[in-house]
Formats: sequence, structure tokens, C-alpha cells
Amino acid sequence: MELNQIKYFVTLAGLLHFTKAAEACHVSQPALTKAIQKLEDELGGPLFHRERSRTRLTDLGRLMLVPMERMLTAARDAKLQADTFRKREASPLRVGLEYSVPTSVLTPVLATLRWRTPELELSLRHGSQTDLCERMLAGDLDVALLVESEDLHERLHRWEMFAEHYVVIFPPEHRFRDLDVVHASDLAEECLLLNEDKDCPVRRFADEICVGGASRPRRRHYATSQEQILEMVQASLGITLAGERLRTASPLLRRTITVHPHQRHVVLASVAGRQLGPTPALFLKLMRARAWSTDKTTPAPIGAAAA
Repeated sequence: MELNQIKYFVTLAGLLHFTKAAEACHVSQPALTKAIQKLEDELGGPLFHRERSRTRLTDLGRLMLVPMERMLTAARDAKLQADTFRKREASPLRVGLEYSVPTSVLTPVLATLRWRTPELELSLRHGSQTDLCERMLAGDLDVALLVESEDLHERLHRWEMFAEHYVVIFPPEHRFRDLDVVHASDLAEECLLLNEDKDCPVRRFADEICVGGASRPRRRHYATSQEQILEMVQASLGITLAGERLRTASPLLRRTITVHPHQRHVVLASVAGRQLGPTPALFLKLMRARAWSTDKTTPAPIGAAAA
């Protein structure tokens, strides 16, 4: 059953005249007649009684009229909604942030976006890289900020936003306050406060620098969010590691940790070949245009070419 057949049937049922119905549908009378006959074959019986100067609905035709009218109305409504969707000026923005990438890095762009898109509908989600990539591929997220790794899915476009050092964050009375930088070996006998998810980049970094046991912390405590971890540091339960762009409130102190590699790279990722809605597309444009580095260079695409 095709949509044009339904349209011809409903029109003919209203006019009860093949010539007038064909004119109303902007088709020839033979084309309309053929479509009606094909519909009758599919439904298993005649829909119209064709008399010399009169056409009227059969019992089957009267039975089919209401559901056919509903189908035609539904199709028109769907087309209207599709047209409205295509012409919309705003769309929901769903952003993922990998564990340890702070939400504050989005603040300048979100402020601009809010000014340019008053009807902004925003959703933010923190998670592991695997979880966020799966959600992007499934269409549940538009873009995500991730820590660059060799395991990023090949279907993702990605652009480097910024590079940053890892830092140690500690309470003001801690012995690290007298150091200019912290070495990996200085972490020995410390209590580390980390995310409970083993896929957190900071936790992986901590595991890497503690390989061999030379700087193995004496204890670890775990939490589910960066906010909880910072509260634990504030309570002098231990120290933590983070990217240097993480904002911390006074009186917490920080020092750069000197290890190799000494920087991590944060990238903005989206699914290659997938058309973004107006708001996610504008967000991506603003993020790429932002002067992240001190030399004010625009992030260049890495990996797959930009669409």
C-alpha cells in the first residue's frame, strides 16, 4: 500500500468522480484508475461501484475510508514535523566529558552559546572513554571531550583542544608545600585519593607512575566524582592527581608532577559522517575556534579529516 494510493482513494471518496479526483491529485485519469485498481487488488475487493454517471463507495470502501483518512493525516503530520525539524534554529546539545576533564573548560563556550541560542537545551555526562564513545556511536551524545589515546574509535573525528600537565593537589599543611615540583618518587608513603573507576585517566596515570613499587602509595581511597575527591583532600585524608585545568578552591595547593610523558592531550570528538543539529554544530565550531593555547592558534584536526 503506497501513500499516493491512499491519497487518490480519499480524494475520490470525497468527490465520487474519477475525472475531478484526477485533476485534484494532478495526475491523469488512467493513472488514478490504475492506482485505485491496484489498491483494490491488495485489499481483496472493489472500493467503488462504477456506474454510468455515478460513482459510490462499496461497503468495503466505506469501511476503509476512516482508517485511510487517518493514515493520510498522519503522513501529512509527519511531513510537517520533519520540515519543522529541518528548519529549526536550535536543537538539544548533549556533551560527554571523560573522567577528570573538568566541566569548567566548557564555561566560556557555553556562555557564548547561551547568548546566541536562547532556547539552549543542554545535557552533560561524565563517564569513561569507552562509555562515552559507545554513547556517541549510538546517537545518545553529540560530542565528547576525551583524553587522547590510541584506543579511540576509528569512526570518530577528533580535534585537539589543549595539552596540560598533571598536578598534585594537597592540603596547605602538607609537606609538598615546600617543593617547587613533585617527583613520582615523592608519592611513596602517601595516601592517594582517586576515582573508583579504573578507566579514569588520572587513575591510569597513577598506576603507570607507580609501576615497580618505587613510589607505591601506602594507601588509596576512592570516590565517584572529582568533587568528592577534593572534599577528601580538604579533610586531609590524602592527596590527589589531576589535570592542571581543574579549578580548586583555597586553601588547597598544587604542584606540577615531573614524569614522562609530562603532558596529556584533550580532544573534542564527534562521529565521522554524522550530521549534527544546529546547536551541536555551533558548539563544535566555537570549541574549535577558541584560543586554547597561549599562542592563540586554532586547534587543527587530527586523525580523520574534518567533514
